[in-house]
Amino acid sequence: MNESMSAQALTAILESGIALAILAILLLRLWAGLRLDEFRQSIFVVRDELFDFAASGAISFDHPAYRLLRQSMNGFIRYAHQLTWFRLVCNMILWQLHEDHAFTWADRWDSALKTIPDESLRRELTRFQARTLALVVERLVTGSPFLIAMVAVMVVSSMLQSQWVNLRQLVGNAATGTVNRIVDPRFLEEEAARA
Repeated sequence: MNESMSAQALTAILESGIALAILAILLLRLWAGLRLDEFRQSIFVVRDELFDFAASGAISFDHPAYRLLRQSMNGFIRYAHQLTWFRLVCNMILWQLHEDHAFTWADRWDSALKTIPDESLRRELTRFQARTLALVVERLVTGSPFLIAMVAVMVVSSMLQSQWVNLRQLVGNAATGTVNRIVDPRFLEEEAARA
């Protein structure tokens, strides 16, 4: 009787282990697809708001700043499946090995903003760009255990150094600060422009 119980227990353990392994594989696979779809949808939302902003007459659809923002957003949508910490590090290494590593998108963006005389319009366009980059940072951080750990360390450090009011803002600032210390945001825009 003891032997039959242990055989049944062993069978139950093996079946449970196999079921958990299959469930883990499915969840990890589905989680990656869900993260990708959610990121793309978030960029679509910002891009649609930019379109509505231009359709309201605030800026011309032909203005270089509008076109650059659309190009960047479209690049992030196309490049989203490759927007991982590992690939970003590999691309940064390759980029550093080449002699010519100018930030052409950033230079064109700065030039386009200078042609806009209205300060509030420049601020609004800069907000669209900042929202897009915040979504990119969120995708990078949530997809990398290394970056999640770095952000956790930054959050704790920030909490110890200063008084904080809003935990969500603190985590967002820590995520952006962590990624910006490791990756120049202009590099992200260059990668999106090339996509």
